[in-house]
Amino acid sequence: MGIIKYLFVLVYVFFILLVGIQSRKGTQESSDGYLLGGRSIGPVITSFSFVATYISGVCMVNAGKIGWDWGVGAMWNAWGNVILSIMFMWGLLGVRSRIMSEKLQVQTLPDYLRLRYGTEFFKLAGSVVVFVFMIPYTAAVFSSLSYMFTSVFNLPYMTSVVIMAFIGALYLVLGGYKAAAKVDVFQGGIMVLGGIILAVATLRAPEVGGLSEGIARMRALPSFVNTGGVTATGDDLISFGFNGNWGLLMGIIPFVLMTSWAPNGLPQMVTKFFAISSPKQIKVGAVVCSILGFLILTGVHLPGMFVHLFYDELPAGGGTNVLVPDMLPRIFGSGLIGQLCLSLILLLVLSASMSTLAGLVLSASASFGVDFIKGYVKKDMSEERTTVLLQFCTVFFVLGSLVLALLNLGVISSIQSLAWGAMSGFFLAPYVYGTLGKWPTKTAAITGSIVGLACAVLIPTVVKSAFPDIAKYCSTVNACAIATTLPLIVVPIVSAFTKKVEPGRVAFCFDTDMETTGGDNLEKAIARILINGKPVEEDYQVKAGDVIEICRGDQTLKFEIKEASDKLSESDALSILKDLQL
Repeated sequence: MGIIKYLFVLVYVFFILLVGIQSRKGTQESSDGYLLGGRSIGPVITSFSFVATYISGVCMVNAGKIGWDWGVGAMWNAWGNVILSIMFMWGLLGVRSRIMSEKLQVQTLPDYLRLRYGTEFFKLAGSVVVFVFMIPYTAAVFSSLSYMFTSVFNLPYMTSVVIMAFIGALYLVLGGYKAAAKVDVFQGGIMVLGGIILAVATLRAPEVGGLSEGIARMRALPSFVNTGGVTATGDDLISFGFNGNWGLLMGIIPFVLMTSWAPNGLPQMVTKFFAISSPKQIKVGAVVCSILGFLILTGVHLPGMFVHLFYDELPAGGGTNVLVPDMLPRIFGSGLIGQLCLSLILLLVLSASMSTLAGLVLSASASFGVDFIKGYVKKDMSEERTTVLLQFCTVFFVLGSLVLALLNLGVISSIQSLAWGAMSGFFLAPYVYGTLGKWPTKTAAITGSIVGLACAVLIPTVVKSAFPDIAKYCSTVNACAIATTLPLIVVPIVSAFTKKVEPGRVAFCFDTDMETTGGDNLEKAIARILINGKPVEEDYQVKAGDVIEICRGDQTLKFEIKEASDKLSESDALSILKDLQL
């Protein structure tokens, strides 16, 4: 029966490579085609691609830690992901992100913020941040996936990592984002089915005995000390409020912020909206993505919720990281049906990890290749050469992640939370505020980025070493939570005391008219005349009631036309202008 697992995986690998080959057309001629699929991806495909990229094999690894430390708190994390990230991004940020990315003609989040705020800081520093931290994040995905292969197929860990790296690099080089998006539909379907099967199988496992029986057995557990040093009882673990256990509550809040809020600032998630074919399709995608996310995340986290019923103590070597992967053979058993289901769950983890891998590698390649190399080193590079450069960057990032993935499995959660905190801490506040509002200033956005990055990197390293008394609070998880929330306070405060972004730049970024797009037209719009809030055309005939804005740098003169006439003296012209100075 072991042959079933191999057949499932072989069919899967054959399929994604076939899609990669078929997707070559239209992705090899331009960077926009390679990175965004020509901005032609539909809402359903984008929804599957978003949720497949969002949920990785690390999620299943983390489910064991969450369940061991917080019991039913596993559902906090699952549903927090749906509400704080999936619904928030699709409901509030999706439409504006899609419109503004087309208006600015950008392919990456660093370039998006560069044009939004008018500073090279975000493009240069942002590409460096992505380059440095995307590799360890990708390595964490490799590690979690390869451990599953080691457990199920008894393959050496190194062999598993190398196989996954080769497959991932090959189909991305062949088909770029279009291949990844098409594969994600298939992978998303596997994840939904696998999530449902995993949830049902967990509840039917002899150790659990059904939902109500499982809760009763959890209640009877003796008190224990979780990995955070907090003493908890079975009653605490089955309560969504942790039975008033303040230590458990203070432990899970930063974790949920890390896994649920931080993704809002991750480049690989944001660019999903850049690629969707039309802003009008965002609403459809929001509904589909929320349903998919709820089903998959609930199914993946349910085994973690009951992990104490399978283990009396943490296994040696791997800690909480190995809990859920090692539970799977016990949940499904050795029969034919069990092996079929186990093979499907393996494909679930494989699909989730490969989708996340694709998003990470493409984002990293875009930031390094387009933002840094083409942006500052070789500005006159042709589209064909840019695409070749992106393919080279894809292979480079996979190889870099492969090397780092050969580290100990026990650092997966730390690697992920540090990378998430650094990247999201840098991007989240400027992106969210700059997309939803016109008020954030350039100085405030830069300050927020620096504060977020500093918190993510310095708290678990410098601060932890310098202040031993608080070292236990300086985890990468807590640092990530601080890095993604503190800038949300810093940016509004600094904005209140610093110069506003040029009105012409803001008006252009938020304009929905796509007749004039791109950075060149944006620069022309900064120092020009606006009529009724829009750039004026050369043949426009001014009429009474029009509001004229003359924008120069940070200064704006605003007037309303009281009367329009073909023949006016200079003194008469001055008399018909009503000053509306801001």
